[in-house]
Amino acid sequence: MNFIEKKKPAGKETKTAVISLSDVFQSKNSCEIYLTADAGFGKTAFSKYLAITWCQAHRPEMKKYLSEDAIKSMRDFEFLFLVLLRGSSDDCSIDDLIMNQIIQNLSRSFKMTIETLQGILHQERTLIILDGLDEWIHPEKKCTKIPKTIPHRNAREKCVILTTTRPWKLAVLNLEIDKKVELVKLNSESAQTLEERAISKIQNLDVAKAKITAKQLHKKIKENKLEHLESVPLLSMYLICLWCEDIPLGQSKCGLYSSIIELLLSRPISKHPEVEPTGEPSQSDIPQCFSKHEHCNQYCTYLKALGKLALETLFNETKENTLVFYKSVAEKHLTPEYLKLSFDSGILTQSTEKTLIKQISKVSFPHKTVQEFFCALYISCQNESDVKNIVLNKCKSLQSILDMSTVLVFISGMVNAEIISSISQEFLSVISEDKITNEYRSTTGDCKPLKDIQDMYISCMKENTSDKELKLFCQDFFINEDCGEEKYFSNLTRLALHNKNNMASININTPDSGRSLREIIGCCALHELFQINKICYWGHGEQDQIPVLLNKSSKSVTIGSSGSWSREMLETLQNNSLLQAICIDGFKMSHDELNEFLNYTINRKTMTEIILWRLWCTEHRYSCTFSLDFSQHSDLRKLELFEIPVSQLKVNSQVKHVKLQFINLGERSLPPEMANIESVYLKDVNMSASTLRDLVKVVEKLSHKVAVAIRHCTIEPETEFVHVKQYIDSSQNFRVTEDKPWKFVFEKAES
Repeated sequence: MNFIEKKKPAGKETKTAVISLSDVFQSKNSCEIYLTADAGFGKTAFSKYLAITWCQAHRPEMKKYLSEDAIKSMRDFEFLFLVLLRGSSDDCSIDDLIMNQIIQNLSRSFKMTIETLQGILHQERTLIILDGLDEWIHPEKKCTKIPKTIPHRNAREKCVILTTTRPWKLAVLNLEIDKKVELVKLNSESAQTLEERAISKIQNLDVAKAKITAKQLHKKIKENKLEHLESVPLLSMYLICLWCEDIPLGQSKCGLYSSIIELLLSRPISKHPEVEPTGEPSQSDIPQCFSKHEHCNQYCTYLKALGKLALETLFNETKENTLVFYKSVAEKHLTPEYLKLSFDSGILTQSTEKTLIKQISKVSFPHKTVQEFFCALYISCQNESDVKNIVLNKCKSLQSILDMSTVLVFISGMVNAEIISSISQEFLSVISEDKITNEYRSTTGDCKPLKDIQDMYISCMKENTSDKELKLFCQDFFINEDCGEEKYFSNLTRLALHNKNNMASININTPDSGRSLREIIGCCALHELFQINKICYWGHGEQDQIPVLLNKSSKSVTIGSSGSWSREMLETLQNNSLLQAICIDGFKMSHDELNEFLNYTINRKTMTEIILWRLWCTEHRYSCTFSLDFSQHSDLRKLELFEIPVSQLKVNSQVKHVKLQFINLGERSLPPEMANIESVYLKDVNMSASTLRDLVKVVEKLSHKVAVAIRHCTIEPETEFVHVKQYIDSSQNFRVTEDKPWKFVFEKAES
């Protein structure tokens, strides 16, 4: 696990390893924790692990098999509620979710009213786990409250909420997050340990023999080029089970899931041979991925019926009951015999909910990826034009494409290369016209959803096992830690070379990728002249290569380095007539170079974003100061300054976001004309209390919502600072959200 924090400009994330479970929960300020991981990485398993640990922590007589740190972390919580969101499409408040999913299923002696539950949540230290935010849909018909992106919750000081989700879902939501944690892939050592332990249990072998068998399995996985799947716990377990049953592993994710279905079918069919296939298709109608599987061949019509069920539930128009649906829905697609086969094989699972007046049966696939595989199977069995129509009807925005990303990866392994290539070409306009994309390409910010699109295409290329090269259309490129893997980087360079004329943005991080800027420019042909909307580069040195990137007439430029500035860089910027958003971080300049660069930003009055971090004068360090006058920048919306020697600062009234760090404001007030300001962030700033009072007066006059955060600032005299805080706290125009010795946060409510 890693902690994820945004510390640098342009939203760049830093990752810190989680050493122990107490690291996740020890902070009393962590009321909203989000755990992200891709499908099959163990989000639900981790949620259940926490619940089991909590039980053991509160029943010390139980046999101990968990770490003392984990037990201590869970012992701090008096109550724990585990809510599985995938089957909770009828409720939209956390309190209702707990009542309907947990409390009503307890024995009578533990039953409680909603009032009792609310009292517990207010008074006792409680951990609420919401598992699967990406699998939850807000019930539009039953609730009109906002936001509609997460289950509604009340502010409760002692309540910690841990929400798990796939990364893309969190990336498209604008949420207040106290702590973000990612669950990462298994490393080779952990994958080996999992394989050894699982084989030991499944085949009842001692440790030494299990290790030998695990090595044989790994050799076979390597032969089939499936090493990338070993790092995903769910898929690794499937590989182990197939190996132990002597069923072919396949040579792709699509092939693997076909083998999984063969495994699941083999057991009930051997026990119940009376379940006969009916109306089976001709050999030419059987998907290629099933060609080597006896049972999948025989029951292909049945599997396609499951596929239609998967499609209609996963992407139903109401967006309700997508993963857990009523049994009556399954009965529309499956005969009684096939429904029984589904339950006996484990391809479908059944659960029962009891209400006061009736009993409701609900059905689901064992995992969302299994449902997505069947969905792809059904789509791929249609003719070429229908495949395209089905996909394009479901994918009309960036988020809806990501909703369908796993299905698209499976489809790429089932259909010919031309179909998926044509679909990706249609996606160009869908993605380009999306609001998220437009904002990313015109600003200095980061964009996880577009990185997820790239990852989807790389996965599609891996799935394509045909001899014909799969040519996909992509516009936004990210070269980061994933490119340390040779196969990923080679696929990405293929993708980039094919899309030279389509490229809209490129985001390069050489330290994370482990590759030099020169190598990246050469492999992706970035030295060639073409126009691009956005360039983002983080690296060390290689100053001679940076102008190659800058010479692209970009609207947005982000350059972060730890080297020296060069005149060629400035001249390249000056020749760019389209530039409107700039972020420059970490350069050493002579006094004249710094003065010339700052004058450039002052004189370029068409800028929408100016972010300047750690620009050092090599001659005077902090003793020289500069006057920054951005009052004529009528389009400026965002201004960030960090460790910039400022003697005077002026901004236009249109500016919406101001962020200052390690700046000495002293008696200088922020401009009173900031009529459109929406957020002010001050960190490690030296300022007078009267300067803060002036800012409060400016904000108080505004009719819209404004957020102000002050962290680790020196504000003198302290007595007057206390008076200003008291005024803010007592005023009906403001709401104080945090008041600590090192942090003071308040907001002006909308009037």
